[in-house]
Amino acid sequence: QFPSEVYWRRLFASAPPPLRFAFKVPEEITCQTFPAHARYGSRAGLANRSFLDARLLEDAFLAPLAPYRERVAVLIFEFGAFPRKSYPRAGDFAAALDGFLAALPAGFRYSVEIRNPEFLEPPYFECLRAHAVAHVFNAWTRMPELAAQTSLPQAYTAAFTVARALLRRGRSYEDAVRRFSPYDQIREENPSAREALRNLIRRSRQQRQEAYIFVNNRLEGNAPASIEAILEGV
Repeated sequence: QFPSEVYWRRLFASAPPPLRFAFKVPEEITCQTFPAHARYGSRAGLANRSFLDARLLEDAFLAPLAPYRERVAVLIFEFGAFPRKSYPRAGDFAAALDGFLAALPAGFRYSVEIRNPEFLEPPYFECLRAHAVAHVFNAWTRMPELAAQTSLPQAYTAAFTVARALLRRGRSYEDAVRRFSPYDQIREENPSAREALRNLIRRSRQQRQEAYIFVNNRLEGNAPASIEAILEGV
């Protein structure tokens, strides 16, 4: 959904001004084909006509959000895993993304999260760098480990860093829910992910750049405790 102006006003009034927010851009923009799931109703399984529609994004999402841009840390374009037929090569996805990013208005920090490991190639990173958009380092079931992603020099495409630690590689969302609910304690440490996030923090400090790092309950079982453990080792 695209939030209304009333929604934005209430949200930003609910917290003190120093608190900054991060938002994922609605699926109306980032979903190429709506999943065959009941929550999508009559659109389930159909192509999304609004996919990568920069004008719709600006009118329905960015313009109402613009009065609060100083309180927006970063906007995240989360793209689900594309089938091979959609973009056979990394360059094909980068070409589609390039036109979209070029049409976005200035004033926000933008970042892109992908779920296709084969896209982690020069054309993708070059596209992001050309538009000062950050690659989202993400721990997810079918993506390379965070340590592998953060070791790629070309992956640092903007003057800020974004990371999302969601799932252990090879683990499904459903399995993580089953193992970790009700998320009241760490149930399985992930030392590799922790150290990769610490390295991102260290790098950002050295570069004097901002870093926006998000940790999910389904990484280890309890996100606040994971964050504390990560920071203790920095």
